[in-house]
Amino acid sequence: MEKRSLPSNRRLLLTSLLTLFVLTLGVSSFQVVVPEKVKAVLGKDITLSCRIEVGSNVSLTQSSWERCLPTGNITLAGFSPEFGIFISLGYVRRASFVSPSVQDVTITISGASFADIGPYTCTAVTYPLGITQASTHVDVLAEPKAYVSASPTALLDGGNESLVATCIAERGRPVAEVFWETELYGRSERQSMDEPNGTSTIHVRYMWQPQSYAQGKTLTCVVRHPALQTEFRIPYILSVQFAPMVSITGTDKNWHVGQENVRFICDAKANPRAHHFTWTRLDGSMPEGVEISNNSFAFTRPLDRNDSGVYRCEVMNDIGLRSQDVTLWVQDPPTTTAAPSTTASLLHDASGTSTAVDQRQALFTSLTPAPLPDSSQGAIVGRAVGGVLFLILLLILVGACNMSRRRTFRGDCNTKLCLSPSDMQKESQLEMRELQEDYEDKTSKGSQMWQEDKVIEEQDLP
Repeated sequence: MEKRSLPSNRRLLLTSLLTLFVLTLGVSSFQVVVPEKVKAVLGKDITLSCRIEVGSNVSLTQSSWERCLPTGNITLAGFSPEFGIFISLGYVRRASFVSPSVQDVTITISGASFADIGPYTCTAVTYPLGITQASTHVDVLAEPKAYVSASPTALLDGGNESLVATCIAERGRPVAEVFWETELYGRSERQSMDEPNGTSTIHVRYMWQPQSYAQGKTLTCVVRHPALQTEFRIPYILSVQFAPMVSITGTDKNWHVGQENVRFICDAKANPRAHHFTWTRLDGSMPEGVEISNNSFAFTRPLDRNDSGVYRCEVMNDIGLRSQDVTLWVQDPPTTTAAPSTTASLLHDASGTSTAVDQRQALFTSLTPAPLPDSSQGAIVGRAVGGVLFLILLLILVGACNMSRRRTFRGDCNTKLCLSPSDMQKESQLEMRELQEDYEDKTSKGSQMWQEDKVIEEQDLP
Protein backbone atom coordinates (compact mmCIF):
# COMPACT_ATOMS: atom_id res chain seq x y z
CA MET A 1 0.00 0.00 0.00
CA GLU A 2 1.41 3.41 -0.94
CA LYS A 3 2.01 5.97 1.83
CA ARG A 4 1.21 9.49 1.22
CA SER A 5 3.36 12.24 2.77
CA LEU A 6 2.47 15.86 3.41
CA PRO A 7 4.03 18.48 1.22
CA SER A 8 7.18 19.98 2.65
CA ASN A 9 5.68 23.47 3.10
CA ARG A 10 2.76 22.07 5.04
CA ARG A 11 5.08 20.11 7.29
CA LEU A 12 7.07 23.31 8.00
CA LEU A 13 3.94 25.32 8.91
CA LEU A 14 2.69 22.63 11.24
CA THR A 15 6.07 22.39 12.95
CA SER A 16 6.15 26.17 13.52
CA LEU A 17 2.65 26.18 15.03
CA LEU A 18 3.52 23.36 17.38
CA THR A 19 6.71 25.10 18.46
CA LEU A 20 4.86 28.37 19.12
CA PHE A 21 2.17 26.52 21.09
CA VAL A 22 4.78 24.81 23.25
CA LEU A 23 6.58 28.09 23.90
CA THR A 24 3.32 29.82 24.75
CA LEU A 25 2.42 27.17 27.32
CA GLY A 26 5.76 27.63 29.05
CA VAL A 27 5.78 31.41 29.11
CA SER A 28 4.13 33.56 31.79
CA SER A 29 2.22 36.80 31.02
CA PHE A 30 4.11 39.83 29.69
CA GLN A 31 2.87 43.41 30.10
CA VAL A 32 3.98 47.01 30.58
CA VAL A 33 2.31 49.00 33.40
CA VAL A 34 2.23 52.85 33.47
CA PRO A 35 -0.13 55.37 35.22
CA GLU A 36 -3.04 56.65 33.20
CA LYS A 37 -2.13 60.30 33.88
CA VAL A 38 0.86 62.10 35.36
CA LYS A 39 0.46 65.53 37.01
CA ALA A 40 3.53 67.64 37.48
CA VAL A 41 3.98 71.09 39.00
CA LEU A 42 5.54 73.86 36.96
CA GLY A 43 9.29 74.08 37.68
CA LYS A 44 9.42 70.76 39.58
CA ASP A 45 10.26 67.18 38.56
CA ILE A 46 8.12 64.98 36.30
CA THR A 47 8.17 61.31 37.31
CA LEU A 48 7.39 58.78 34.53
CA SER A 49 6.82 55.37 36.13
CA CYS A 50 7.07 52.17 34.03
CA ARG A 51 7.02 48.61 35.39
CA ILE A 52 7.65 45.58 33.15
CA GLU A 53 6.15 42.22 34.10
CA VAL A 54 7.75 39.24 32.25
CA GLY A 55 7.76 35.48 32.72
CA SER A 56 10.71 33.28 33.55
CA ASN A 57 11.11 32.05 29.95
CA VAL A 58 11.11 35.58 28.48
CA SER A 59 14.21 37.75 28.31
CA LEU A 60 14.13 41.57 28.07
CA THR A 61 16.36 42.88 25.36
CA GLN A 62 15.59 46.60 25.56
CA SER A 63 13.18 49.17 27.14
CA SER A 64 12.76 52.89 26.48
CA TRP A 65 10.64 56.02 26.94
CA GLU A 66 9.42 57.83 23.85
CA ARG A 67 7.55 61.09 23.41
CA CYS A 68 4.82 61.43 20.85
CA LEU A 69 5.05 64.73 18.95
CA PRO A 70 3.11 65.96 15.91
CA THR A 71 6.32 65.60 13.91
CA GLY A 72 6.92 62.03 15.10
CA ASN A 73 8.18 60.03 18.04
CA ILE A 74 11.49 60.78 19.72
CA THR A 75 13.34 58.57 22.22
CA LEU A 76 14.08 60.24 25.55
CA ALA A 77 15.97 57.44 27.31
CA GLY A 78 16.59 53.70 26.95
CA PHE A 79 17.89 50.73 28.94
CA SER A 80 19.42 47.42 27.81
CA PRO A 81 20.60 44.67 30.15
CA GLU A 82 23.53 44.15 27.79
CA PHE A 83 24.45 47.71 26.77
CA GLY A 84 23.27 49.82 29.77
CA ILE A 85 21.37 53.14 29.72
CA PHE A 86 20.92 55.66 26.94
CA ILE A 87 19.82 59.39 27.18
CA SER A 88 19.08 61.42 24.06
CA LEU A 89 20.96 64.70 23.52
CA GLY A 90 17.79 66.78 23.99
CA TYR A 91 17.22 65.40 27.51
CA VAL A 92 20.73 64.62 28.66
CA ARG A 93 20.55 67.39 31.32
CA ARG A 94 16.96 66.80 32.37
CA ALA A 95 16.21 63.05 32.19
CA SER A 96 17.59 60.30 34.44
CA PHE A 97 16.67 56.75 35.47
CA VAL A 98 15.57 56.22 39.05
CA SER A 99 16.66 52.57 39.41
CA PRO A 100 17.02 50.90 35.99
CA SER A 101 16.47 47.13 35.81
CA VAL A 102 14.70 44.49 33.77
CA GLN A 103 11.47 45.15 35.68
CA ASP A 104 11.70 48.94 36.23
CA VAL A 105 12.51 51.70 33.74
CA THR A 106 11.11 54.72 35.69
CA ILE A 107 12.68 58.08 34.76
CA THR A 108 12.42 61.69 36.05
CA ILE A 109 12.46 64.90 34.01
CA SER A 110 13.52 67.99 35.96
CA GLY A 111 12.26 71.56 35.51
CA ALA A 112 8.77 70.80 34.22
CA SER A 113 7.37 73.36 31.80
CA PHE A 114 4.17 73.69 29.85
CA ALA A 115 6.10 72.43 26.79
CA ASP A 116 6.33 69.03 28.49
CA ILE A 117 2.58 68.55 28.35
CA GLY A 118 1.53 65.65 26.15
CA PRO A 119 1.55 61.81 25.69
CA TYR A 120 4.54 59.59 26.58
CA THR A 121 5.04 55.85 25.75
CA CYS A 122 7.00 53.15 27.57
CA THR A 123 8.21 50.36 25.18
CA ALA A 124 9.64 46.94 26.07
CA VAL A 125 11.27 44.45 23.60
CA THR A 126 11.49 40.79 24.70
CA TYR A 127 12.49 37.50 23.21
CA PRO A 128 10.63 35.63 21.89
CA LEU A 129 7.42 37.70 22.44
CA GLY A 130 8.55 40.85 20.72
CA ILE A 131 7.42 44.43 21.50
CA THR A 132 4.87 45.63 24.11
CA GLN A 133 3.93 49.28 24.82
CA ALA A 134 1.85 51.42 27.26
CA SER A 135 1.15 55.18 27.13
CA THR A 136 0.42 57.92 29.69
CA HIS A 137 -0.41 61.64 29.50
CA VAL A 138 1.56 64.35 31.27
CA ASP A 139 -0.15 67.50 32.51
CA VAL A 140 1.75 70.39 34.10
CA LEU A 141 0.02 72.37 36.87
CA ALA A 142 0.97 75.90 37.85
CA GLU A 143 0.87 76.56 41.60
CA PRO A 144 -0.73 79.99 42.11
CA LYS A 145 0.93 82.77 44.05
CA ALA A 146 -1.59 83.80 46.73
CA TYR A 147 -1.61 87.01 48.77
CA VAL A 148 -3.94 89.70 50.17
CA SER A 149 -3.96 93.33 49.07
CA ALA A 150 -5.36 95.96 51.48
CA SER A 151 -7.77 98.68 50.42
CA PRO A 152 -6.01 101.85 49.24
CA THR A 153 -8.39 104.00 51.32
CA ALA A 154 -9.00 103.94 55.07
CA LEU A 155 -12.16 102.38 56.46
CA LEU A 156 -14.19 105.03 58.33
CA ASP A 157 -16.89 104.10 60.80
CA GLY A 158 -20.36 104.75 59.40
CA GLY A 159 -19.12 105.39 55.87
CA ASN A 160 -20.50 103.99 52.63
CA GLU A 161 -19.81 100.49 51.34
CA SER A 162 -16.18 100.30 50.32
CA LEU A 163 -13.41 97.88 49.43
CA VAL A 164 -11.93 96.17 52.49
CA ALA A 165 -9.28 93.91 50.92
CA THR A 166 -8.58 91.78 47.83
CA CYS A 167 -7.56 88.10 47.84
CA ILE A 168 -5.38 87.32 44.79
CA ALA A 169 -4.22 84.01 43.28
CA GLU A 170 -1.81 84.74 40.41
CA ARG A 171 -0.86 82.59 37.41
CA GLY A 172 -2.45 79.32 38.40
CA ARG A 173 -3.19 76.38 36.16
CA PRO A 174 -5.99 75.42 36.31
CA VAL A 175 -7.88 78.36 37.82
CA ALA A 176 -7.62 78.42 41.62
CA GLU A 177 -10.60 78.37 43.97
CA VAL A 178 -10.55 81.59 46.03
CA PHE A 179 -13.01 82.89 48.69
CA TRP A 180 -13.25 84.87 51.95
CA GLU A 181 -14.13 83.46 55.39
CA THR A 182 -15.65 86.07 57.72
CA GLU A 183 -18.42 86.82 60.21
CA LEU A 184 -19.16 90.20 58.62
CA TYR A 185 -22.21 90.85 56.48
CA GLY A 186 -20.43 92.00 53.35
CA ARG A 187 -20.20 90.66 49.80
CA SER A 188 -17.54 89.38 47.40
CA GLU A 189 -16.72 90.45 43.85
CA ARG A 190 -14.79 87.99 41.63
CA GLN A 191 -12.65 88.73 38.56
CA SER A 192 -10.55 86.24 36.50
CA MET A 193 -7.89 86.95 33.85
CA ASP A 194 -6.08 84.56 31.48
CA GLU A 195 -2.32 84.95 31.15
CA PRO A 196 -0.37 84.49 27.85
CA ASN A 197 1.45 81.40 29.16
CA GLY A 198 -1.79 79.49 29.73
CA THR A 199 -2.24 80.33 33.42
CA SER A 200 -5.02 82.36 35.04
CA THR A 201 -5.11 85.05 37.73
CA ILE A 202 -8.15 85.57 39.94
CA HIS A 203 -9.06 88.53 42.19
CA VAL A 204 -11.76 88.30 44.89
CA ARG A 205 -12.62 91.68 46.46
CA TYR A 206 -14.53 91.99 49.74
CA MET A 207 -17.01 94.88 49.96
CA TRP A 208 -18.45 96.06 53.30
CA GLN A 209 -19.89 99.11 55.10
CA PRO A 210 -17.37 99.87 57.89
CA GLN A 211 -18.53 99.83 61.53
CA SER A 212 -16.44 100.39 64.63
CA TYR A 213 -17.48 97.12 66.33
CA ALA A 214 -15.41 95.17 63.76
CA GLN A 215 -12.14 96.87 64.70
CA GLY A 216 -9.48 94.17 65.13
CA LYS A 217 -11.61 91.35 63.70
CA THR A 218 -10.11 88.96 61.15
CA LEU A 219 -10.94 88.17 57.53
CA THR A 220 -9.40 85.00 56.09
CA CYS A 221 -8.46 84.56 52.43
CA VAL A 222 -8.70 80.88 51.43
CA VAL A 223 -7.02 79.51 48.26
CA ARG A 224 -7.44 75.92 47.02
CA HIS A 225 -5.62 74.38 44.05
CA PRO A 226 -4.65 70.87 42.83
CA ALA A 227 -0.97 71.80 42.90
CA LEU A 228 -1.18 72.59 46.63
CA GLN A 229 -0.88 69.85 49.22
CA THR A 230 -3.07 71.90 51.61
CA GLU A 231 -5.17 75.00 51.18
CA PHE A 232 -3.66 78.45 51.69
CA ARG A 233 -5.22 80.47 54.56
CA ILE A 234 -4.15 84.11 54.75
CA PRO A 235 -5.52 86.16 57.70
CA TYR A 236 -6.24 89.86 57.32
CA ILE A 237 -6.95 92.02 60.42
CA LEU A 238 -9.47 94.82 59.96
CA SER A 239 -8.59 98.39 60.83
CA VAL A 240 -11.65 100.63 61.14
CA GLN A 241 -11.02 104.25 62.09
CA PHE A 242 -13.51 105.95 64.42
CA ALA A 243 -13.78 108.93 66.79
CA PRO A 244 -13.22 108.36 70.54
CA MET A 245 -15.86 106.43 72.51
CA VAL A 246 -15.65 108.11 75.95
CA SER A 247 -16.61 106.72 79.36
CA ILE A 248 -15.91 107.97 82.92
CA THR A 249 -15.23 105.69 85.87
CA GLY A 250 -15.53 106.64 89.54
CA THR A 251 -19.13 107.95 89.22
CA ASP A 252 -20.93 105.16 91.10
CA LYS A 253 -20.73 106.77 94.55
CA ASN A 254 -22.82 109.04 96.78
CA TRP A 255 -20.66 112.05 97.55
CA HIS A 256 -20.92 113.99 100.82
CA VAL A 257 -19.27 116.93 102.50
CA GLY A 258 -15.87 116.00 103.88
CA GLN A 259 -15.35 112.99 101.61
CA GLU A 260 -11.73 112.46 100.56
CA ASN A 261 -9.88 110.80 97.67
CA VAL A 262 -12.54 111.55 95.05
CA ARG A 263 -11.15 110.79 91.58
CA PHE A 264 -12.59 110.42 88.04
CA ILE A 265 -10.88 108.52 85.20
CA CYS A 266 -11.77 109.33 81.58
CA ASP A 267 -11.42 106.25 79.35
CA ALA A 268 -11.51 106.44 75.55
CA LYS A 269 -11.60 103.72 72.91
CA ALA A 270 -10.46 105.16 69.59
CA ASN A 271 -8.70 104.36 66.31
CA PRO A 272 -6.26 106.00 65.82
CA ARG A 273 -5.41 106.44 69.50
CA ALA A 274 -6.70 109.45 71.42
CA HIS A 275 -4.00 112.08 71.95
CA HIS A 276 -5.79 114.92 73.80
CA PHE A 277 -7.88 114.95 77.04
CA THR A 278 -9.52 118.08 78.50
CA TRP A 279 -11.50 118.51 81.76
CA THR A 280 -13.93 121.46 82.18
CA ARG A 281 -16.78 122.48 84.48
CA LEU A 282 -19.98 123.43 82.67
CA ASP A 283 -21.86 125.32 85.41
CA GLY A 284 -19.04 127.43 86.77
CA SER A 285 -15.33 127.79 87.19
CA MET A 286 -13.10 124.91 88.15
CA PRO A 287 -12.82 124.76 91.99
CA GLU A 288 -9.60 125.06 93.94
CA GLY A 289 -7.79 121.96 95.12
CA VAL A 290 -8.21 119.97 91.89
CA GLU A 291 -5.44 118.00 90.17
CA ILE A 292 -5.79 117.18 86.44
CA SER A 293 -3.35 114.76 84.83
CA ASN A 294 -4.19 113.80 81.24
CA ASN A 295 -7.27 111.59 81.63
CA SER A 296 -7.40 111.80 85.45
CA PHE A 297 -9.38 114.35 87.52
CA ALA A 298 -8.97 114.29 91.32
CA PHE A 299 -9.77 116.43 94.39
CA THR A 300 -6.71 116.86 96.60
CA ARG A 301 -8.87 117.96 99.56
CA PRO A 302 -12.16 116.92 101.20
CA LEU A 303 -15.31 117.79 99.30
CA ASP A 304 -17.52 120.76 100.17
CA ARG A 305 -20.90 121.91 98.89
CA ASN A 306 -19.38 124.32 96.35
CA ASP A 307 -17.86 121.37 94.48
CA SER A 308 -21.31 120.28 93.27
CA GLY A 309 -21.61 120.72 89.52
CA VAL A 310 -21.36 119.19 86.05
CA TYR A 311 -17.88 118.21 84.87
CA ARG A 312 -16.99 117.23 81.28
CA CYS A 313 -14.16 115.19 79.78
CA GLU A 314 -13.37 115.89 76.10
CA VAL A 315 -11.25 113.47 74.07
CA MET A 316 -9.81 114.03 70.60
CA ASN A 317 -8.08 111.92 67.94
CA ASP A 318 -7.42 112.38 64.22
CA ILE A 319 -11.02 111.48 63.36
CA GLY A 320 -12.96 113.75 65.72
CA LEU A 321 -13.81 115.09 69.19
CA ARG A 322 -16.13 113.37 71.67
CA SER A 323 -17.08 114.08 75.32
CA GLN A 324 -18.78 112.63 78.40
CA ASP A 325 -20.32 114.44 81.42
CA VAL A 326 -20.53 113.55 85.09
CA THR A 327 -22.76 115.32 87.64
CA LEU A 328 -21.16 115.68 91.07
CA TRP A 329 -23.79 116.21 93.81
CA VAL A 330 -22.27 116.77 97.24
CA GLN A 331 -24.74 116.04 100.06
CA ASP A 332 -24.68 116.47 103.83
CA PRO A 333 -22.46 114.05 105.70
CA PRO A 334 -24.25 110.95 106.95
CA THR A 335 -25.72 111.37 110.48
CA THR A 336 -25.11 108.81 113.22
CA THR A 337 -28.37 107.43 114.68
CA ALA A 338 -28.60 107.90 118.55
CA ALA A 339 -29.76 105.04 120.73
CA PRO A 340 -33.44 105.37 121.90
CA SER A 341 -33.76 107.11 125.32
CA THR A 342 -35.48 105.37 128.18
CA THR A 343 -37.50 107.01 131.01
CA ALA A 344 -37.53 105.67 134.52
CA SER A 345 -40.75 104.03 135.63
CA LEU A 346 -42.55 104.94 138.80
CA LEU A 347 -41.51 101.54 140.07
CA HIS A 348 -37.76 102.04 139.36
CA ASP A 349 -35.12 104.40 140.64
CA ALA A 350 -32.29 106.00 138.61
CA SER A 351 -30.10 102.93 138.99
CA GLY A 352 -32.77 100.71 137.47
CA THR A 353 -33.56 98.80 140.74
CA SER A 354 -36.68 98.84 142.99
CA THR A 355 -37.95 97.39 146.24
CA ALA A 356 -41.28 95.96 147.41
CA VAL A 357 -41.87 98.96 149.71
CA ASP A 358 -41.33 101.39 146.82
CA GLN A 359 -43.78 99.47 144.71
CA ARG A 360 -46.50 99.55 147.40
CA GLN A 361 -45.97 103.27 147.98
CA ALA A 362 -46.20 103.95 144.28
CA LEU A 363 -49.42 101.93 144.05
CA PHE A 364 -51.34 103.31 147.04
CA THR A 365 -50.11 106.90 147.32
CA SER A 366 -51.04 107.86 143.77
CA LEU A 367 -54.50 109.41 144.02
CA THR A 368 -54.72 110.30 140.34
CA PRO A 369 -53.27 107.43 138.34
CA ALA A 370 -51.90 108.18 134.91
CA PRO A 371 -54.34 107.65 132.08
CA LEU A 372 -54.18 104.16 130.70
CA PRO A 373 -53.82 103.30 127.05
CA ASP A 374 -56.97 102.59 125.13
CA SER A 375 -56.24 98.88 124.99
CA SER A 376 -55.74 98.68 128.80
CA GLN A 377 -58.93 100.62 129.50
CA GLY A 378 -60.87 98.30 127.23
CA ALA A 379 -59.51 95.26 129.05
CA ILE A 380 -60.48 96.68 132.48
CA VAL A 381 -63.99 97.63 131.36
CA GLY A 382 -64.49 94.20 129.84
CA ARG A 383 -63.50 92.50 133.07
CA ALA A 384 -65.83 94.72 135.16
CA VAL A 385 -68.82 94.05 132.89
CA GLY A 386 -68.09 90.34 132.99
CA GLY A 387 -68.01 90.39 136.80
CA VAL A 388 -71.38 92.19 137.02
CA LEU A 389 -73.01 89.76 134.60
CA PHE A 390 -71.61 86.86 136.59
CA LEU A 391 -73.15 88.25 139.82
CA ILE A 392 -76.54 88.73 138.18
CA LEU A 393 -76.53 85.20 136.87
CA LEU A 394 -75.52 83.88 140.27
CA LEU A 395 -78.40 85.77 142.02
CA ILE A 396 -80.90 84.40 139.54
CA LEU A 397 -79.74 80.85 140.19
CA VAL A 398 -79.89 81.30 143.99
CA GLY A 399 -83.38 82.80 143.80
CA ALA A 400 -84.61 79.95 141.62
CA CYS A 401 -83.30 77.39 144.12
CA ASN A 402 -85.02 79.10 147.09
CA MET A 403 -88.31 79.38 145.28
CA SER A 404 -88.21 75.70 144.48
CA ARG A 405 -87.51 74.84 148.12
CA ARG A 406 -90.43 76.95 149.42
CA ARG A 407 -92.81 75.22 147.07
CA THR A 408 -91.69 71.85 148.28
CA PHE A 409 -91.84 72.39 152.02
CA ARG A 410 -94.63 74.95 152.43
CA GLY A 411 -97.16 74.71 149.71
CA ASP A 412 -97.56 70.91 149.71
CA CYS A 413 -99.99 69.70 152.45
CA ASN A 414 -99.02 66.11 151.84
CA THR A 415 -95.61 66.62 153.38
CA LYS A 416 -94.88 65.36 156.87
CA LEU A 417 -94.21 68.83 158.32
CA CYS A 418 -96.77 71.59 157.65
CA LEU A 419 -95.96 75.04 158.91
CA SER A 420 -98.50 77.48 160.26
CA PRO A 421 -99.02 80.88 158.58
CA SER A 422 -97.16 82.66 161.37
CA ASP A 423 -94.24 80.26 161.08
CA MET A 424 -94.22 80.74 157.33
CA GLN A 425 -94.06 84.55 157.72
CA LYS A 426 -91.16 84.25 160.13
CA GLU A 427 -89.32 81.93 157.86
CA SER A 428 -89.93 84.22 154.88
CA GLN A 429 -88.41 87.16 156.71
CA LEU A 430 -85.44 85.06 157.68
CA GLU A 431 -84.87 84.00 154.06
CA MET A 432 -85.10 87.59 152.79
CA ARG A 433 -82.44 88.61 155.30
CA GLU A 434 -80.17 85.77 154.13
CA LEU A 435 -80.65 86.76 150.51
CA GLN A 436 -79.74 90.38 151.26
CA GLU A 437 -76.61 89.37 153.14
CA ASP A 438 -75.63 87.06 150.34
CA TYR A 439 -76.09 89.84 147.74
CA GLU A 440 -74.00 92.30 149.77
CA ASP A 441 -71.29 89.68 150.17
CA LYS A 442 -71.21 88.97 146.44
CA THR A 443 -71.19 92.67 145.57
CA SER A 444 -68.26 93.38 147.89
CA LYS A 445 -66.33 90.47 146.43
CA GLY A 446 -66.94 91.74 142.84
CA SER A 447 -65.77 95.25 143.76
CA GLN A 448 -62.64 93.83 145.38
CA MET A 449 -61.91 91.73 142.28
CA TRP A 450 -62.30 94.81 140.04
CA GLN A 451 -59.85 96.80 142.20
CA GLU A 452 -57.32 93.94 142.11
CA ASP A 453 -57.54 93.76 138.32
CA LYS A 454 -57.00 97.51 138.10
CA VAL A 455 -53.92 97.30 140.31
CA ILE A 456 -52.51 94.48 138.18
CA GLU A 457 -53.06 96.49 135.00
CA GLU A 458 -51.24 99.50 136.47
CA GLN A 459 -48.33 97.29 137.36
CA ASP A 460 -48.13 96.07 133.78
CA LEU A 461 -47.98 99.63 132.44
CA PRO A 462 -44.42 100.92 131.67
